[in-house]
Amino acid sequence: MSILFRPGKRLLSITRTLHIYVSMALLLLMLFFAFTGITLNHPDWFGASKALREETEQPLPDFLLPVEADSADWQEAAAHWLASEWQASRQQVEVSEDELLLVQKGPGRYRSVLLDTEAAVVVAECLDYGLMAVLNDLHKGRNSGAVWSWVIDLSAVLMLLFSLTGAFLLLPQKRRLKRSLGYMTLVSSVCIAIYWLFIPT
Repeated sequence: MSILFRPGKRLLSITRTLHIYVSMALLLLMLFFAFTGITLNHPDWFGASKALREETEQPLPDFLLPVEADSADWQEAAAHWLASEWQASRQQVEVSEDELLLVQKGPGRYRSVLLDTEAAVVVAECLDYGLMAVLNDLHKGRNSGAVWSWVIDLSAVLMLLFSLTGAFLLLPQKRRLKRSLGYMTLVSSVCIAIYWLFIPT
């Protein structure tokens, strides 16, 4: 096989430096995404599908009594209290004459807080799926917010850069390049064969 493109020493030096620093920047993130790839594929192995359920009930505070469910002012006051009591924003509270509902979702957890206007009580239910569920949800970017979404995007870009610079560094090494292309072809062919033969469609 002839090498069609032989990069210069300066370009190789820049690529090697970039490859090294990107690999170090990515080290913990790559370990995280690799490990959680396994835990996502086998959630039962790590207990990530089992939730710890906790339910609490409390009466309304005195300043919200008596309940005036049809009053817009009372509904607004109750919604603000509900949001502040459970560290949420007012926009997260759904208001109706029968109830006020606050739903909070985060990595590995789910909480619903229901203010029953007829019974004048607040019932909070929390489902905690544990640390492994937190890690799995972070891997998927589920209920983890916009900032973490950017972390995932940046990680993906750096992984692409890491892979491409590694491949680029092989170009001048004819023997290793031929062997590496063989490995790539073999593994890619096996993955395609597995898809066609074993993946249900």
